[in-house]
Amino acid sequence: MSGQDQDAGAQDNDEFAAAFVHHLGRTPVRDLVVQALATLIDAAGIRLGLGPEGNDVVDLVQARVAIEMVRGVLVIAEQELGVASVRPFREPLAQLQLAYAKIAEQPDSTAPKESGDAGSRRLWVPGE
Repeated sequence: MSGQDQDAGAQDNDEFAAAFVHHLGRTPVRDLVVQALATLIDAAGIRLGLGPEGNDVVDLVQARVAIEMVRGVLVIAEQELGVASVRPFREPLAQLQLAYAKIAEQPDSTAPKESGDAGSRRLWVPGE
């Protein structure tokens, strides 16, 4: 890559960063929360293998983290933005939790296990 190409790339990055800051400064936080919830729900579904890439991107640990993040954000969003704002995310969250549980029950599942006493293992259950 030539020096001129690197300068153009740096300028593109600077322009993108400036546009992003401009966007964040003018977008209501409510909209950002809704966008974040939608992104996390999509990510969880994809990591469960429910997206267009199927099992190629399955990662149950990452799916669990995304599901838990949605749960946490929903609690705060409900308090700050109102029940009506988060209602559309309740059903997708429940579907993801059920899908996770079904996938994790499969014998060949790589579901995260939590170690406790001397080798005991138990399955993560949504909401724990």
